[in-house]
Amino acid sequence: MLIGLSILLISILIAWYELPRLWSQGCRKTVWLYVILMLIGNALATLKGMGKILPNPGDGITFLMAPLSKLLLQMGLIK
Repeated sequence: MLIGLSILLISILIAWYELPRLWSQGCRKTVWLYVILMLIGNALATLKGMGKILPNPGDGITFLMAPLSKLLLQMGLIK
């Protein structure tokens, strides 16, 4: 619990420094992207800090790309 709060506090401090400057420059889409990525990062860092096992992103990519590579092999487009 303390790890999650620490990560959240650090993220809030970083956002407090970065977001007003981006917002005043008119980078609205960048601000939303920043917030979304920060939330995802906070969730993953908190889970990792609590000792939870996180899946490897490479496994998901392999799962998605394996049928495509088999199809391309059958078509003869890749060797």
